[in-house]
Amino acid sequence: MFSNVICSAVTATVLLLAAAPPSCWSYGIAGEIPKWWQNTIIYEIYPQSFYDSDNDGFGDLRGVAEKVSYLQELRVGAIWLNPFYKSPLKDNGYDVSDFRKIDKRYGTMEDFEYLLETLKYTSRSNPIELIMDFVPNHTSDQHEWFKKSVQKIEPYTDYYVWKDPKGYDGEGKPIPPNNWESIFAVGRPGSAWEWNPERKQFYYHAFMVEQPDLNFRNPKVIEELKDIMKFWMDKGVQGWRLDAVPHLIEDEELRDEHGNNDKTQNLPETYKIIEDFRAFIDAYSEENYVNIFLTTEGYAGPQETVKYYGTDGRVGAHFPFNFLLLTDFNAETKALNIKNTIQSYLDRLDDFKFPNWVSGNHDWPRIPSRMGASSATDIVNIMNLLLPGTSTVFMGDELGMDSYWNLDREACPSGVGDDYRTPARTPFHWNSSKNAGFTQASKPWVPVNPEYYRTNVEVERTLRSKYQTSHLKNFKSLAALKRENAFMYGELKMYDLTEYVFAFTRQDDNNIYLAIMNLGKGFSDPFVLEREIPDLAQASPRKIVMRSVNLQSECSNVSSCYDSLTSGEWSMPPKSGMVLAFRK
Repeated sequence: MFSNVICSAVTATVLLLAAAPPSCWSYGIAGEIPKWWQNTIIYEIYPQSFYDSDNDGFGDLRGVAEKVSYLQELRVGAIWLNPFYKSPLKDNGYDVSDFRKIDKRYGTMEDFEYLLETLKYTSRSNPIELIMDFVPNHTSDQHEWFKKSVQKIEPYTDYYVWKDPKGYDGEGKPIPPNNWESIFAVGRPGSAWEWNPERKQFYYHAFMVEQPDLNFRNPKVIEELKDIMKFWMDKGVQGWRLDAVPHLIEDEELRDEHGNNDKTQNLPETYKIIEDFRAFIDAYSEENYVNIFLTTEGYAGPQETVKYYGTDGRVGAHFPFNFLLLTDFNAETKALNIKNTIQSYLDRLDDFKFPNWVSGNHDWPRIPSRMGASSATDIVNIMNLLLPGTSTVFMGDELGMDSYWNLDREACPSGVGDDYRTPARTPFHWNSSKNAGFTQASKPWVPVNPEYYRTNVEVERTLRSKYQTSHLKNFKSLAALKRENAFMYGELKMYDLTEYVFAFTRQDDNNIYLAIMNLGKGFSDPFVLEREIPDLAQASPRKIVMRSVNLQSECSNVSSCYDSLTSGEWSMPPKSGMVLAFRK
């Protein structure tokens, strides 16, 4: 019915030393040559579930290094590793007890350095950068800083958020300073405060009791964190994902909240902290002739999220993760809804705010569970990889791996079985052998999804004919297409063809690419493609770039696909999608 044009036509910009691509949604600041993190694929690896190199049932850093060739196959530009710091693993590594040490379950510092070298030199023409997960909001209660803070040993006395009780109840028990709630104990007022009998004060913890919040009003804390970042950047780390940034600082007056988290999340000072971190890594980059990348994780409203970019005078994150394909795209979404969601997001970005998309992560159910069908994997990957900007992929999204909801929770480590996120964090599917090829141990750290026999790398690589497809084959086709000029620099037009059929085009001087998908649960209403998308009226179909796994019989070749699309009688199968190339 209606289309939207995002981004103007392609124009050329010539720099003194090199010809830069045109300024568009392709990169942030007009006239700058794109950086390594722009228009690339960031592949999130949950290391304990990726590959076990020493057969102890637990994935490790050496295991990641052994699978770099697979990462190259996917054309990823960077990997983001979830935490592997020394940790009691109460929260799967997000409770750090030493930021400068590697937990022995993941390997050694030598293993980490080997991984960096492997990423850098296995493919010199296309090195894969490493982004580390950094947890600045809190530490483990086993961290030396916290132990010394409890004892008021300087300079650690005020490294955490300590407060006196509001008073004492009739039984002489201390009353928390206010009603703030822990993220993991919603509905329990005061649950974000834990009494420490040794120090005789409460400490604040936005998350688990074992994760005390650092005090960002103490400049020494910020300097400590910068020193830690420098330690890893000196080793070759090229990027940072800052965890849980909305929680970094709290209301100084400790006023009660009234259901809107306005005293504990996304405070104005929070944005200034991110800007300070960005200034620090920019200075490091300039001094060391590197290009360090900074992104943030924070679930917030659109206006709050966009503030993490900073301003053109004082920049913040290169981009905050955009979770709209997680929060606003599901089994019920209609074409007009997703078009408006994308439009609204892009409209909020000006020249220095670079767009990005996320198909999944370790905190969310996997794509088939969210979207109601495994075939929807291809739809989400089309959106994630072909919309303007950088794409972040959770390991296994390229295969169509699903959350294992019925896993044996008693077979998981203590605390892991009860975690609602564990079903999405099960071991990666490499092949059809025992434990999906993840480990040779008799028992992996958490159970493997039994669907691994049909959803794995080996099966999806080995197709009976060139006309057969798989999620992995489709992902690789999309990853290759992402590097084409039309997708790096070309305009975007979006269409809601029917209630559930959504389409968009990207184009350059010679080509138009059409991505079209039925988001609905049933066959779509018919539509007349050339009437709805006039740009295709004078274009000639060139090839099928990819088609979802449930379109193999419907679109066996480009002629049959195009005939179906232009017949005015064809109904797209539910949760199906394809990408076609046209010549202008």
